[in-house]
Amino acid sequence: MPESSVLGEKMEQLARECTPVPDVTISIINTNNRQMTLDCLRSVFANTHHATLEVCVVDNACTDGSAEAIRTDSPQVRLICNERRLGFSTNNNLVFRQAQGCYLLMLNDDTLIQPGALDRMVEFMDAHPEAGVVGAKLLNPDGSNQPAFSRFYGPIGDLVLKPVHLRLTAGRYDVGDSTEVDAVGGACMLIRHEAAEQVGYLDPTFDPLYSEEIDWCFRIREAGWKIYHLPQAMVIHYGSQTMNRAPLTKLEQLHRGKTRFFLKHFGVTGAWCYKVTLFVLSVFKVLFYGLTSVVNCRSAVQKVRINWHIAKRAFFL
Repeated sequence: MPESSVLGEKMEQLARECTPVPDVTISIINTNNRQMTLDCLRSVFANTHHATLEVCVVDNACTDGSAEAIRTDSPQVRLICNERRLGFSTNNNLVFRQAQGCYLLMLNDDTLIQPGALDRMVEFMDAHPEAGVVGAKLLNPDGSNQPAFSRFYGPIGDLVLKPVHLRLTAGRYDVGDSTEVDAVGGACMLIRHEAAEQVGYLDPTFDPLYSEEIDWCFRIREAGWKIYHLPQAMVIHYGSQTMNRAPLTKLEQLHRGKTRFFLKHFGVTGAWCYKVTLFVLSVFKVLFYGLTSVVNCRSAVQKVRINWHIAKRAFFL
């Protein structure tokens, strides 16, 4: 090999070794959400003062001029441009597999980082080496609490016990200090890079969306790491807040993601327990809302339509 080539390689290696390792590699997936993504990026840079960042945006075959706008508005962002649409897990993995940061941040494009949120998350992880994941406190645009963490339920419990538990513990997301939990919301989820390399990155079988972050938390906890919710790190999340308001396709994808989760971790029996329970509950709700349609016709008819659709699809998820 020519001496000049050897010298060039040594110089490149030296440059890589001298480049400071960022605290956090941030992955944001944008699918025709130009303005929200721009606002999200501005909030990241304006409200993070101590943690060093490597920020990556995956342009998921956008057609709204997002890439050009991001290059102009935030030239420090690394863009990965897809020629065709890919799923959420696959897109995030494009970033995570090239990440240089000590921590990986999965951040939704419809979020606004509040002052000091990322700094506090990094400080918490630095102070708690047993923590594999920490999640932020998620807020609605009006400042009210969003579901930000959860516990694991079995295939039947997820449909039967979880709704009852959430109803009985309304407001439980308003905790005062860091809390160990089973899983945190994927809208703003910080993962220790070491933990991600140990258990593997997001599972693309959950594409296009839903339950991938639950699966990741499950695997990280199984490997011996702890999962925390940090209420001092606040993030506004504009995502949908009520499942009944979601389009039928979105609701169907949500249940499909859960079915895949139970198939992966509880086997075929677990997946079918979830499907059968979903079918029975959906039929029950069809009958219940059908009877109550006399009192509140419009709302009840809509719920009958939604639950009948899910009942028909339950065994095909």
